[in-house]
Amino acid sequence: MLKRIGLLVAVSLLASGPAAAQDADAQAVLRAAADTMGVTDMMSIRYSGSGWLGRVGQNFAPADDWPRYELAAYERTIDFETNSSREERVVRQGSYAARGGGVPIPGEQRQTLLVRGEHAWNTQIDRVIPMPAVAEQRLLEIFLTPHGFLKGAMAADDAIAVTRNEYGQRVTVVSFIALDRYRINGTITEDHVIERVQTWLPNPVVGDMYYETVYTNYQDVGDGMMFPMNWHQHQDFDDGAHEPNVSGGDHSFGLTTIDDVAVNVDGAALTVPDAVRNATVPPVRVEAEQVAEGVWLMAGGTHHSVAVEFRDSVAVIEAPLNEARSLAVIAEVTRLVPDKPIRYVVTTHHHWDHLGGLRAYVHEGATVVTHVGNRPYYQEVLRARPWLLEPDRFSLFPPEEWSEGYIFETLHEKYILGDHETRLVELHHVQGLAHAAGMLIAYFPQEKLLVEADLYTPPGPGRPAPAAPNASHLSLYRNVQRLGLDVETIVPIHGRPAPWSEFAEFIEGAQ
Repeated sequence: MLKRIGLLVAVSLLASGPAAAQDADAQAVLRAAADTMGVTDMMSIRYSGSGWLGRVGQNFAPADDWPRYELAAYERTIDFETNSSREERVVRQGSYAARGGGVPIPGEQRQTLLVRGEHAWNTQIDRVIPMPAVAEQRLLEIFLTPHGFLKGAMAADDAIAVTRNEYGQRVTVVSFIALDRYRINGTITEDHVIERVQTWLPNPVVGDMYYETVYTNYQDVGDGMMFPMNWHQHQDFDDGAHEPNVSGGDHSFGLTTIDDVAVNVDGAALTVPDAVRNATVPPVRVEAEQVAEGVWLMAGGTHHSVAVEFRDSVAVIEAPLNEARSLAVIAEVTRLVPDKPIRYVVTTHHHWDHLGGLRAYVHEGATVVTHVGNRPYYQEVLRARPWLLEPDRFSLFPPEEWSEGYIFETLHEKYILGDHETRLVELHHVQGLAHAAGMLIAYFPQEKLLVEADLYTPPGPGRPAPAAPNASHLSLYRNVQRLGLDVETIVPIHGRPAPWSEFAEFIEGAQ
């Protein structure tokens, strides 16, 4: 599908606008498009094709585009009466470069993503996986398809329209608010087809994230119904118009071929499984595990942090996921070390799942320690501007240190934190890595600990090691050897602490 996206802007802002700009009859324009695109009597639709899928927030370097997978097969079925959607995807690495997070993927992966109303879930063979955290976005994405947009806009009582010149033709932009807070804009051409649908989604790294899908190359697919043969989606903006380009990620989904289109199909309305109906988003949980004197693994979720006590302050390694996670970690650090401020936050790399909580630490007064290559992008992430959809503390109360620019310490190859009375922490740049540019590891010489992210996830109790080392495993091993680090324990950002000997045996046994 068009990867999930949504245009969100605060209702108060999105709903407002000068009356003089509403210079077109929105419903008349929508009815003409509905007739052209066969939407008037459409209760459901199924379409299939192939294309590509971007890994949003996982680019190799901040200036790069999102890494891509080949979308070998894609099928989506939408029932507009029940707001049901079923997406089936077959993805593989294909010919796309294996650089960035989550790549390469071995073989083919089959993914099934479903939503009905306020309930979302995935399926894997016979397994049902509740996905309550993404239910609203998946529901919103129905309205971001060309046919869903027309259905939603025609049913809305607040739809407005403006006209403008765009790419050599006069177009009409119809806008309405969906789900009480998302403004959705649809561009309708003189040929009465949907050319673009745009909105904004809340995102813990970039705030109100731009989300648009462009629909082109319309063809008659039967009974006079016009359908777009090319779909092209963006999530976030590419700053390529500015030099230097500090934020290159934006291309998130594309359909380059459409194989089949059918309307009013059987079985389009989904039934919500019992396991999904009462599922809720679990609360944030932080479990502090002391791995050495003055060093705690802040676990309890999918992504961890590490708290390090020094003589007069505390450093936290990694600020993943979102503000809620970071605030919970900050509270636990304050409980463990109540009389010392968090002076530093170390980020291992720039991927969004490891960066979403950074702003909370800067609001707390921490200095960001990162690779020098990340600084321009982090300055963009830490820009003080309004976040309308889901404001965080940094957007509401920008700190003075940000305005003065005193919030960064950067390194090329090595940086040392700490003091000789308690402990030292060496930060090293990982060389020869395809996962992310500017990746850092943290080494504790006295404790012989190594903190790393995404390079090795120790298997859980009773679970086997991977069949063979991957490129990130080998990079970690080679960099530790290159740097001459004497490691006894790996403290990962994902998974459990593990003996270095276990990892070394895994690597050396495969050579």
